[in-house]
Amino acid sequence: MLDADDAIAAFVATLGDEAGVDTEFMRVRTFHPIAALYQLAGEGGVGLVDAAAPISFAPLKALLQDAGRTKIMHSCSEDLEVMASHLGVRPRAVVDTQIAHAFLTPERSASYAALAERYVGVALDKQETRSDWLLRPLLPAQLTYARLDVVHLPAMWRAEREALEATGRLAWFEEEMRRVLAAPAETPETWYRNLKGVWRFDARQLAVLRSLVAWREREARSRNLPRAWTVPDHALLEIARWNHITAQQVWAALPGRRARRYVAALMEARRRGLDDPEPPSREPRPLGPQDNLIVKALREVVAREASRLDMAAPLLASRRDLEAALRHHREHGELPEQFAGWRGILLGDKLRDTLANAR
Repeated sequence: MLDADDAIAAFVATLGDEAGVDTEFMRVRTFHPIAALYQLAGEGGVGLVDAAAPISFAPLKALLQDAGRTKIMHSCSEDLEVMASHLGVRPRAVVDTQIAHAFLTPERSASYAALAERYVGVALDKQETRSDWLLRPLLPAQLTYARLDVVHLPAMWRAEREALEATGRLAWFEEEMRRVLAAPAETPETWYRNLKGVWRFDARQLAVLRSLVAWREREARSRNLPRAWTVPDHALLEIARWNHITAQQVWAALPGRRARRYVAALMEARRRGLDDPEPPSREPRPLGPQDNLIVKALREVVAREASRLDMAAPLLASRRDLEAALRHHREHGELPEQFAGWRGILLGDKLRDTLANAR
């Protein structure tokens, strides 16, 4: 266990130019994930960084942000969230072994254990997945699991990189990793779009909902509570839907003892939404039967291309991607930016022809 900055720095110096990186964290009753452990693997072996240590983690941050050293992760989205929340950094030069695998096989979400067996020939036991990673000292079984969860990443990536080069797909993968790392994070002002049924709201109701949800996001983050432990989605939707509302109605919409804490704040957030001079545009309605037939045809195009390439079809385009492509093409006469680059090379003309024939 590395629990001092100088010890982390000394170990990081041994890793070489490619380092496997993983995290262990807990999130049950909190908004933010609680970082428990960072696992590092490279030429110098495996090091376990105690995320609970009262240190700056400066050498770890420097490693993660070093564009000249490759960080190898598996299914990196949650790891990136932990690093952003705990360390305040966005890693650079990241490769994701799960995404790389999807460029080589039809499997979109293969597990770390499956890839270790396929590329390294090692069968792993995953029994410590749900253990208490905040426990100190960690148990021997936890330490073994934590080591195994990162030690094979460098060898796994070397095998995948060789296969990507052999198939001419390494540049596609590198482009996809740049897109993944550049994807904008959700903000309090955009989270309202994730609530169900928002397409039914008019612009003014959406302005109120956006204000309510942005307040809830900040409240949940500042108190480090799950969203539903502050004000649940259904209550926000109900308050935003009403044209006229009283504090008593807001009180009745809230569960249990939360009314006393939140009524005044919700009324103020609602007022700000009503006064918003730039309400958001209405969200698109769900697609109708005819449009669903067009999306089905687009999915068949993607499935055929994925089968031809022996790649994972959802990596090329998910149903949501294709629904967005239909809407964007109808409004702008072209495919959205996501279908530029390697996706455009593989799918662009075929999707455009399908959309043109569907008019």
